[in-house]
Amino acid sequence: MSSSNKNQFNSCQEEDDDDDENKNQRICLADDIHQVLDRLNQFHTNESKFLKDLKEWSNEAHDTVDKFYKSKHDEYIRRTKEDIDRSKEILNSLTSDHDASEDYLDWANNVIQSIHQQIDDFEQVKSIFSPLKIDNCLINYPSRISDLRRHSSPVKELFSDILLSSSSISHFNTNQSNKISFVNLKVPTHMIKLQSDNWYSLSANQTSLVVSEKTNLYLIDQSFTIIEKKSFIQIGIKDICWSNILSRFIIISPKNIYTLDDKLIESELSSINSIKNYPWERGTCCDTTLFISTFGENPFIIEYNIFPSIHLNKRWQSSIICKENEVISDMKSNENNLGLIINNDNNNESRLEVRSIKSFELIWSIYLGKGWLYRCSPLNDNYWTIVDSYNNRFIQISDHATIDQIIRYPTKPFNVVSWSLNQVVIRTADHLNIHNCK
Repeated sequence: MSSSNKNQFNSCQEEDDDDDENKNQRICLADDIHQVLDRLNQFHTNESKFLKDLKEWSNEAHDTVDKFYKSKHDEYIRRTKEDIDRSKEILNSLTSDHDASEDYLDWANNVIQSIHQQIDDFEQVKSIFSPLKIDNCLINYPSRISDLRRHSSPVKELFSDILLSSSSISHFNTNQSNKISFVNLKVPTHMIKLQSDNWYSLSANQTSLVVSEKTNLYLIDQSFTIIEKKSFIQIGIKDICWSNILSRFIIISPKNIYTLDDKLIESELSSINSIKNYPWERGTCCDTTLFISTFGENPFIIEYNIFPSIHLNKRWQSSIICKENEVISDMKSNENNLGLIINNDNNNESRLEVRSIKSFELIWSIYLGKGWLYRCSPLNDNYWTIVDSYNNRFIQISDHATIDQIIRYPTKPFNVVSWSLNQVVIRTADHLNIHNCK
């Protein structure tokens, strides 16, 4: 066989080997696809672990409510029985002796009339029960199957930093021609281990971070060291914000408002009183003004002046802020504007509204997508950052209602705050992640 024929034969043999290998790979891929499809077809939603856990949680919640009801029921019966027995003792001690003085008889008649009146009050009592309000953040859904990140082709990997689904593009006004990427979310520069929390409250000033963990507050310095710890067992920390004018952090709890100094020593703002049946939910400061929103549907926003004295300035009614069945999920401010995350409970959709701090006039609004677990933070004066733990996303929006980037976050991001001029801090279930801005 000539050298040229031999080379040609070897080349053909190699091509045949490559074809066989590609064929085997296609067969394996087809088998893998069928295997996954079989698993999806055999998956029974009603028998999923999440629903079983949810049912167990529901049973435990009902048990808690039943125990609470029984304690109130038994306490009422005990107190009422004590009152009846005491009244009987008083009546049995009265005498109808003919020698009793007129003053004694008048006093005895007053006692009898008083007991009659108390019995009338018992029989006609108007019970006042506060409605049981459920916070949607009590339960977090697991990651959706459709949220699993697709493996891009070699060409698409050139654009892997920002992956937008077709549904996102249809809802968002994206600035693809002049994209600005300020935040590098690939790897946090620092990570601080924390336990999970109910509200994942977080705030920052130029030099420090304050973060909640269960019933504790931590003060963290710029070397990422926890320098102070404070227990807040008696309250739930719904939100934290920083006041430049007071040089103190402000703690929002359902019933009370506190300030914290750099040693985490608290002082209650007793001049700010909670409103009956409307627990406080979120708070933010701008100059001498403190804005506080209420929890649940039909919320309103109270505007307080906090310097040089504390007094109520305005109350913005729910009809101005929200539509029916809508709630305020978050509220933050920059120098001129107030950012509100509004969630509609009916269709489970959220939007960001930016309003003027001075007039409360709506400047712009942008649709964010499905889900209710959105939190926001101003980034400098020109951008807003949004974290979406429902869809595991980080969203950066310009101050002209333009989406500049959407990044898939590796874990559920529950809160976000900008720190100094070049860092963004994201709170997850068990970490505080610090990212640099480009």
